[in-house]
Formats: sequence, structure tokens, C-alpha cells
Amino acid sequence: MKFNDPFGRVEHRHQIGYESMRDSMRRAGIDTPQAAREIIKQSKKRALKFLGAGMILLLSVIWLPAIATPMAFALAVLLVIWVVSSTLNGQRYIQRYIDEELE
Repeated sequence: MKFNDPFGRVEHRHQIGYESMRDSMRRAGIDTPQAAREIIKQSKKRALKFLGAGMILLLSVIWLPAIATPMAFALAVLLVIWVVSSTLNGQRYIQRYIDEELE
């Protein structure tokens, strides 16, 4: 029994996410470690582009009335956390795919 995940819910959610990603990689024909590592590089670039676009949008919100600024800041923090978390999980899943299926 784990103290930070006593009922295994998070582990189960990660397993389902990995299986979904693994099936997608197989359908896409990603069958070499080099191709999978290229997907990791692309995901990093995509995440940075998404964060850049989000920050540009946030900077454009600065000209709104002062009452909207805290809400925009909260949304920006949420955006950053979501993008970083999903990118890291995706990279973890792809690395696991490389370790378990391709090598």
C-alpha cells in the first residue's frame, strides 16, 4: 500500500494513459527507438509553442480592466501547469514504450 496513492487510482490512470499512447504509437507505425525519440522532441517543441501563444494571449489581456488581471493570471498558471504536466507524462509514456516495447 502506497501512502501517496493508497487505492492505486493514480497508477491505474497512468496505466490507461500509457496503453492508449502505446496503441496510438503502434497504429502510427512508430517501431524504432529513434522515431519515438523524435516524437519526444516534437512534443517539447509543441509545448513551447503552445506556452508561447498562451503567454502572448496573457500579455494582450493586460489591457483589460484591472479586475480581470488576477483571473487572467490564474488561467495562465493553470495553462502552464497543464501543459508541463501533460508533456512530462507523455514523455514518460513514450520512454516507457521505448524501454518495454522497442528495446
